[in-house]
Amino acid sequence: MVPTYPTFAPIDLSFRPELHPHFQRLDSGISEFTFSNIYLFRRTYGYQLSRLEEGVYAIEGSRHGKTFFALPWGVPADLSILDRLVSTHDYWKNCSLRQSQQYAELLAQKGLEARPDRDNWDYVYDTKEMAELEGKKFHKKRNHVHAFFAAYPQGFSYRDMGPGEADTADALQVLETWLVGREDQSDYLPSREAIELRTELELSGRVWFLDGKPIAYAQGESIRQGKCFVIHFEKGDGAIKGVYQTIFQDWAKSLSSTYPCVNREQDLGEPGLRQAKETYRPVEFIEKYQVWPSTNL
Repeated sequence: MVPTYPTFAPIDLSFRPELHPHFQRLDSGISEFTFSNIYLFRRTYGYQLSRLEEGVYAIEGSRHGKTFFALPWGVPADLSILDRLVSTHDYWKNCSLRQSQQYAELLAQKGLEARPDRDNWDYVYDTKEMAELEGKKFHKKRNHVHAFFAAYPQGFSYRDMGPGEADTADALQVLETWLVGREDQSDYLPSREAIELRTELELSGRVWFLDGKPIAYAQGESIRQGKCFVIHFEKGDGAIKGVYQTIFQDWAKSLSSTYPCVNREQDLGEPGLRQAKETYRPVEFIEKYQVWPSTNL
């Protein structure tokens, strides 16, 4: 059970029955705010949790030497708790656009200011558009898909991930291929654990094959009260031209019958990743803000 404030405890898999239903009722669309994401990246950010009141929790962590807190379910009724959180952390992370507007007067009263955290805005796409890739605006993406099929006219096969050991082995084989020669390995452990704990975390996934060999996999889950699907992990063999564009279109075809939109998370400020995500023509950004004392801005 999550402890009551001011006590925080490291996130544990045993917290899921308590927390997952609360995450599921969120409609902010912020990709980080799922139990699986918080749990899988617990080592990266040192995530800990505390229950502020019924159905309202605080998440705390640290990054680059700065401590932060997050309030996915909003500010507690007891505003003195917000004061204490502000005084014991450097900033409030992943404040949503709605929260920044809803609490604008309160933040001003407390000498706090919200600033856009553009590197962490989520990219949201129309699932049907991603499945079809029609029109001039997607011609470059179509070219990548065409290049894949030109090189591999036999096409791919796929298998949706279940609890079986074969799915685990195939996805892990892709992950190890992806890892070779990669300098930034920061999400290797979360990726591996997502594969191994997909049943416990209720993550959906798919593995793609070329001539029987696994070449890519992806995993995600439902968010935004079931109105959107977030893809947490997409890994593939980078030596295969067009693999990422091809598997994304294929999975979008399956998702489009259930989810009107798909969230592919943030670009983390990486220019190449930003260009790739922008050229898919997002229909929405999930804006996130950092809230700092005005003197620190």
